Amino acid sequence: MFHPARWHRLVPLAIAATVVVGAANVQAAPPPDRKVQAYEQAELIQLLRINTPTTADRKRLTSLDLDLAESAGPGYVDVVAYGNQDRRLLKLAGFSWSVIEDDLVGADKEREVADAAYAKAVRSRAILATLPSGRTAYRQLADFNNDLTSLAQQYPTKVKPITLKNTSLEGRTVRGIEISRDVNVSSGKPVFIMMGLHHAREWPSGELTIEFAYDLLRNDGVVPRITNILDKSRVVIVPVVNPDGFNLSRTLGYEMKRKNCRITNGQIPSAGQCSQSSNQSRGTDLNRNYAGFWGGPGASTSLTSETYRGASAFSEPESRNIQALVSGYQATTLITNHTYSNLVLREPGYASAGKTPDETLYKSLGDQMAAQNGYSSQFGYQLYDTTGTTEDWSYYATGGLGFTFEHGASSFHPAFSNIPNYYFGSGSTANKGNREAYLIAAESTINPARHSVITGTGPAGAVLRLKKSFNTKTWNGTNVADVLDTTMTVPAGGTYTYHANPSTRPIVVQQGGTESWTLTCERPTGQVLETRQITVARGASVTANLTTCAAAF
Repeated sequence: MFHPARWHRLVPLAIAATVVVGAANVQAAPPPDRKVQAYEQAELIQLLRINTPTTADRKRLTSLDLDLAESAGPGYVDVVAYGNQDRRLLKLAGFSWSVIEDDLVGADKEREVADAAYAKAVRSRAILATLPSGRTAYRQLADFNNDLTSLAQQYPTKVKPITLKNTSLEGRTVRGIEISRDVNVSSGKPVFIMMGLHHAREWPSGELTIEFAYDLLRNDGVVPRITNILDKSRVVIVPVVNPDGFNLSRTLGYEMKRKNCRITNGQIPSAGQCSQSSNQSRGTDLNRNYAGFWGGPGASTSLTSETYRGASAFSEPESRNIQALVSGYQATTLITNHTYSNLVLREPGYASAGKTPDETLYKSLGDQMAAQNGYSSQFGYQLYDTTGTTEDWSYYATGGLGFTFEHGASSFHPAFSNIPNYYFGSGSTANKGNREAYLIAAESTINPARHSVITGTGPAGAVLRLKKSFNTKTWNGTNVADVLDTTMTVPAGGTYTYHANPSTRPIVVQQGGTESWTLTCERPTGQVLETRQITVARGASVTANLTTCAAAF
């Protein structure tokens, strides 16, 4: 657990810089990895709050390629400083700071002791285990997978296992579950997607994601709001987006691992390569690898940077997994969970993008959720400029309202005893917290005023497909092919309701244009019997009676 008041182990800052001049015509060797050196030489790794009184100061700080924590506010940005070199770099750049945690390695050891004491207190019933699952300690990767399997077995009509499209770079299966009433029956319900652990060291993000799954299932039929949500929507849960990085952070001794295990662009790492100390800084930041504005501000070109964007948009199997997941559902709401800084972030991710065409609605929903968990509701760029993030792509590609939640005040993974407070709230947010924020997001998902609806008649058993193909542009204008492709089956009565995102993508709305969905009515074999072009705005409903399909089915 972090201790903001602990100042006594500060290392004096070096004032002078060493300049190395190479001989003519001799190519300079790449600079040594500052993180690796700090660990090898047992230098202090600290969490610093850097004073950035102006926008220019903030931009200058982000240009130094340091490990920026996902925490910033008026006049400051938090940074993980690896050893003397990082502190010297900050000093030479003219920055001043205060210390949030003066020894992250020591703090992790203290957290382990605190976690063991907490678990023991729960076992002895000195305190109550308050999470929906009853969990008393951070999960490892196997625990998440076991929980997903157990929930599917325990609730076979409400839980459907999901295996995402690609294995990770180290060959791990990425798993999730879909939760709904009669989950195995195809329907046109709107979808709420919840994700955790894009960034490996942000352990609470996975815990909160899977606890929401437990909460929904154990309170269905008990809490009317939850019953209504499962009646009218599908909730998709993916607690661990980045299994390789999380496994390294959680069990293999490098708790500050943030990225995935991409050691060399275009190559699959060999066994054990990612866990080698010389490679601990390598990897791609999955939350800078999405196609939306990929390669722009807030994303580095250096493979050892904590915000390395990857060799190309969607270069990583883990980000392609989420692309395929979102593209295969009509996800009208999405939350990707992170730590830390107590924020509810909405688009845009970079300041010069301008407000989205859905700003009024976007802000309203963000504010509603933040009122429950006590976080600040703000634009993504108010943290600092980012591009290539999950919502940079998902919102502009689908129109579904995507948010990033940053949980906690000053730690990537604090003592586990904090997690019940994150979930249920404490102090002024007691009995609210992120649980209430997530429920509000789920209720927004089923609100037809916040998405689009297509209704009509068609032959029972026919497959209805909503599809759209388009290009997503990266920061430098490169086109990345995108396809949204979702299906439902016409119910036995021959009348259908298909909840969908608006047919016109937000980026096209900004340009003053319109787009249509292509709706096809098909036999289960895939034979297309009727095709319609559907144009429908957010909050609107259109009717498409598929008479040609009915006659031929």
